[in-house]
Amino acid sequence: MHREFIRKNPVAVSIFVFLVIFIPIQLFKPAFLYNTDGSIRYFGVGYKNKTILPVWLFSIILGILSYIFVLYYLSRPALF
Repeated sequence: MHREFIRKNPVAVSIFVFLVIFIPIQLFKPAFLYNTDGSIRYFGVGYKNKTILPVWLFSIILGILSYIFVLYYLSRPALF
């Protein structure tokens, strides 16, 4: 039953997986994404308050990976 729901709604399930992973990251505010005062780090290299993985790039990569995970789950019948 669950596999049929996922097969009919892969985008909705991907969004759900994305939110389940992304919301706790936003709540914990890790140092590689945020400054010590809680502000978002800017994109760049060479300075202390910049990062090569800003929040917007992290969210795009996470969204793509969550969709690929759902498609991979649907392609493997004996997985999980």
